[in-house]
Amino acid sequence: MTRYHLINGERVAFTAEEETARDTEETAAAVEKAATGYKTDRQESYPAISEQLDLLWHAIDADADLKVKLSGFYDVIKKVKEANPKPS
Repeated sequence: MTRYHLINGERVAFTAEEETARDTEETAAAVEKAATGYKTDRQESYPAISEQLDLLWHAIDADADLKVKLSGFYDVIKKVKEANPKPS
């Protein structure tokens, strides 16, 4: 299928060299996406940062050993949560 581009507002068909160059670009893009597509998939699948942090806080809150290991984080978040309680 012939591809076109606009040159000075006029539709002009790609030359053979332009077709080859574009095919090479598209192949490289497909290879790159196959190699790194998981990053985009992960970014789109993760919950919001606020939700992730809330899950982390609840996990720490439920585990005494984690409270000790992460006490600085836990203490700061606990203080904020206590100062701004969730409505019942």
